[in-house]
Amino acid sequence: MKKHPLLWLAAIALLGHIVLTLIALAFPATAEPLVGRLQTPLLLLFGLTHAAYALGWRRMLVFFALSAGISWAFEQVGVATGWVYGGYYYARMIGPRLGHVPLLVPLGWFMMMYPSYVIANLLVTGRFYDESRGLARLVWLSFIGAMVMTAWDLAMDPIFTRLGMWVWEEPGPYFGVPIQNFAGWIATTFTVYLLFRLWLRGAGARPRGAVTRVIAAMPLAAYASQGARMFAVPEPEMGLIAFFAMGLPLFLAAGRLFETPESAGSTTSDPPSAPTNVDQNRPK
Repeated sequence: MKKHPLLWLAAIALLGHIVLTLIALAFPATAEPLVGRLQTPLLLLFGLTHAAYALGWRRMLVFFALSAGISWAFEQVGVATGWVYGGYYYARMIGPRLGHVPLLVPLGWFMMMYPSYVIANLLVTGRFYDESRGLARLVWLSFIGAMVMTAWDLAMDPIFTRLGMWVWEEPGPYFGVPIQNFAGWIATTFTVYLLFRLWLRGAGARPRGAVTRVIAAMPLAAYASQGARMFAVPEPEMGLIAFFAMGLPLFLAAGRLFETPESAGSTTSDPPSAPTNVDQNRPK
């Protein structure tokens, strides 16, 4: 790994997240509640720094702004009307809010959107970067990313509902969560991904240096660590749900990443005409 400051920050944040996951798994009764509070800022820091390195500062900021802004708008409408996710409201324990939505919530969306975005690229194209230009391809990539992101919520939402972080006005059939909630998650993340991919189609990625296979695998490790922590919660079924729902896209993406030898041409900060992927020689 190149000793770029952004990569060091990303690696430290990712390592901290993984260590906390291991602590939660070793001491679930005592450590798990505290781990969740510490892991959220670490995963957010990882996403911001890794994306700033692998996509470029401007691309990361656009991705973050779209993620935070659109998720806040969907959540605001959702709490006010119940149209998006079903009728619900946030508990006061989450902290200060903008409108009906705690400020931490839009930040939390990005921390999993970025790893899910990378996994979708690998699943569909076999590459860290997506160089697709066709609208149908971008729509498909955005949908796959939304499904990968929502797989996390299958385990996360029942846990946070039990903790009382939000309250459903009419509890649904899925561990108290309405089925509409997951359709809302897909709609929210699909909108973010599609708008970002449409913008990125013209802007292109501007990485700060080489994106080797190890660097490309870091978002997958973040996604895996977040899923593994579900085994530390009191409900053992949440760990099983996370393993199969999150594990399938994760393992397939890892297989695509490691299925061929690393190309000699690594990603650089050169213009788009230069090599833009570690495995650029793989057929599309």
